[in-house]
Amino acid sequence: MFISNTTGGLMLQTMLYLANHTTRMTDDTLNDLPAVTTSDPNEVKCYGVYGCFPLSGPWTTNSRQINVHPRKPSEIGAHFLLYTTKTFDNPKNIDLNEPEALQHMGINPKGKLFFISHGYLETADIDWMLEMGQTLLKHEPEGQAAVILIDWGNGSSPPYVQAVANIRLVGAITAHVIHMIYEELSLTDLSKVHIIGHSLGSHLAGYAGYHLQKDFGLKVGRITGLDPAAPLFAETHSIVRLDRSDAHFVDVIHTDGNLLGGLGLYQRLGHVDFYPNGGMDNPGCDGRLQEYMRNSKNTIVENMQEFVGCNHVRSYQFFIESIKNNCPFMGITCESYEGFKAGKCSRCNENGHLCMRMGYHSYEDYSKLLKRNKISTSKPPIMYLITGDQPPFCRHHYKITVRVAGHEESTSHGGEVGTVSIRLHGKHRKESTESMKFSTKPMYFEPGFEYTSLVAGQGIKNPIYAAISWEYETSLFNPLTWRILASPRIYISYILIESMETPHTYLRLCPINEESAVISGNENIMTTKYCRD
Repeated sequence: MFISNTTGGLMLQTMLYLANHTTRMTDDTLNDLPAVTTSDPNEVKCYGVYGCFPLSGPWTTNSRQINVHPRKPSEIGAHFLLYTTKTFDNPKNIDLNEPEALQHMGINPKGKLFFISHGYLETADIDWMLEMGQTLLKHEPEGQAAVILIDWGNGSSPPYVQAVANIRLVGAITAHVIHMIYEELSLTDLSKVHIIGHSLGSHLAGYAGYHLQKDFGLKVGRITGLDPAAPLFAETHSIVRLDRSDAHFVDVIHTDGNLLGGLGLYQRLGHVDFYPNGGMDNPGCDGRLQEYMRNSKNTIVENMQEFVGCNHVRSYQFFIESIKNNCPFMGITCESYEGFKAGKCSRCNENGHLCMRMGYHSYEDYSKLLKRNKISTSKPPIMYLITGDQPPFCRHHYKITVRVAGHEESTSHGGEVGTVSIRLHGKHRKESTESMKFSTKPMYFEPGFEYTSLVAGQGIKNPIYAAISWEYETSLFNPLTWRILASPRIYISYILIESMETPHTYLRLCPINEESAVISGNENIMTTKYCRD
């Protein structure tokens, strides 16, 4: 199954949504899909204190066919659910008509205040929002933080173009809620307010930040965009989408930015943009539909949704893990993702390469670099990193250089095409990385040459030796790859290992005998004590 473009992906998601909310899908059901009631493009809809919403200018262009206004506030029914450590099982609803009630809801005026927004086809009772809220509250000191889940579920249903229009109004309403809290609790500023949005929720967060500045002269401390939605937002004016002007600090995690079918934006939007795994095609999301359907814990519809949106949801999975995990989710600047994978950018603060943690702790790192004048605000940094294929997703990065031996036996044997894998081991028996492939695809190793690559694996403090294996690439249709008289093999002089997360880690590991070959199907142990010089 292949989704050829973002529109196809959204249509399939919509169909899955309807299947999950309809007891029996019929031809009549398909014909009764919600229709978009178009508006006069010259008309401006106004909703009282929330302002007016035109369709002209940047809101409707040749590449962005938006011809609907937001639905009425009463139809969208956005509500704001307040969670604290003491009231997590019994959240309280924040009502704009009852500002005095805020004094008794348990919000600490000196603590952090998190707003979290879902995206298309979702509501605030979805598992990931509750998990994120609970994780944030557990991380912060007892009683210091509060979480508010923005539920605009009545406005997030199909058609997609209407949901896109609705978030303009929900963003404005969110700004009024934040301002009410600011007024009633006598906050000095909004520096401790952090809005986190996924997909359409990212742009909703941007609208909230915009309206706070426009209507109240206030600027929110931080907005985190989790794979901001791409359809109808790509290459638009900054007022239309999330932008770094919407908060004092805007960080963005891109996970589904594939131009041929991704649901998320690839273009940079924030003060810092993270592109784990290049911003698309995340490990663990390349399985076939049959593999997803084997998950008996979910319904068929849920398994289908997970298959379609696997890359898209990685953004909030990464963020949640970044709150509670000691693993740093370290990203580094580089001229391209290809250069990063080739090991050209593997040492922090060397040759201008900056490192920063992705997710919850990114602002702390950004602030430190900003104070040291390491960051140019006119050229926001782009960070690359690699993750694992399943939770925990965080990995450490190792720059590995393989030196193929140039002695007579290696030269006479000639080059080989295959895959080298490395498993690092520490002092303790159970302390090791998984087997890390030097390259995702088989490559040619020629005697007398060095090859460098960046690989990712579980972090170990003090690696002392490595187990090296070799997988030979053979083809029945290519006689040059046949090995009849001798087993496939490669001769390695040494390997060099550098850790991005722990700069002091620099190892040169050698085989017990340089003339001994790494034979396909076997592991060879290499360690520092085997190196002669």
